[in-house]
Amino acid sequence: MAKKKIIFFINAITITRCIKRIEEFIDNGYEVEAYGFERGGEVYAQPSKFHINVIGKHDVSQGYFTRLRIIFSSLKPILKKYRKEDVIFYYFFFDIAFTARLLSRKPFIYEESDIPYTGIGNVWLRNLLRRIDKRIIRKSLLTVMTSEGFIDYHFGDERPKNIIVVPNRVNPQLDAFEYHNKVLDINHLSFAFVGGFRYDSIMNFATVVAERFPQHDFHVFGNIMQNEEALMSLVEKHDNIRYHGLFRNPDDLPGVYEKIDVVLATYDATSINAQYAEPNKLYEAIYFRTPIVVSSNTFLAKKVKRLGIGYDINGLNKDEIVAFIENLSQDDLLAKQSACAAIPKETATNSNPEVFDYLNTIN
Repeated sequence: MAKKKIIFFINAITITRCIKRIEEFIDNGYEVEAYGFERGGEVYAQPSKFHINVIGKHDVSQGYFTRLRIIFSSLKPILKKYRKEDVIFYYFFFDIAFTARLLSRKPFIYEESDIPYTGIGNVWLRNLLRRIDKRIIRKSLLTVMTSEGFIDYHFGDERPKNIIVVPNRVNPQLDAFEYHNKVLDINHLSFAFVGGFRYDSIMNFATVVAERFPQHDFHVFGNIMQNEEALMSLVEKHDNIRYHGLFRNPDDLPGVYEKIDVVLATYDATSINAQYAEPNKLYEAIYFRTPIVVSSNTFLAKKVKRLGIGYDINGLNKDEIVAFIENLSQDDLLAKQSACAAIPKETATNSNPEVFDYLNTIN
């Protein structure tokens, strides 16, 4: 039986995970089309294997419901275009899925990589959106979740059969690049954050390194989404705080990690989303054999402890950050590197045959 064409909808066209997923469908013989939204201030380049049709623009500074209205009006003519075609829609993120389901009842795949409505203060509205989200999941042909923690949040032990967990693992193209861990020097460590810089806990860590540990460095690789003024002030005042700007993934990622001893992923655990998420930094740490620091009392912290590949702290507590850095030892960091190295790189590399096996049974 011929595979149905997949029409992808992305809420931000710069998200490499979405690009990686679409390329995976192409590699598995699917014909695809892709539509997406620009997000203010971000630079992007078209992927090499397919073209993304830009259908709108929204900015994280806009209110959540303002963005939903923009998405709704932009999706409407595109969904109408495919009304009589035998295709499957693929929705990345809740905002896309929510608005699209108001406009179309075509078969769809849903990918959930965060739970954005958990930050809404109105409890009644938050619970309503959660119920809608669970209904979207149950109505989907398939829901891809990037963290097992999201299943725990939504369903506990009553897991629907149409969910497959696909962690945000590294691009397999990384295997084509050489990489060497930097030589560890406990007297001069390089801490780093890689990705979208926006969390107060990351800013706290950078501030502590700047003010208390001039012998160590703190690097930022990626886009500054929040705390830009505070971070750039640290860069200007302290030689050990360095901002390297944007990088290309996967091309530049090995060079980034060759500069890092310890990678930071202390996303603010005050948010429900961060408590259940499983970010790609976990798999980058494993792949590049780099100890990771995460937030305590999260799904991610439990996994890092079980694997023995890093540490957990309260990144919002500066005294705890100070104590953590003061108590680091060369032997323990080397042990964490070894624990990363003991995990096969294939485990951290994106490959999801179970998704396509499942689709073959329903296509």
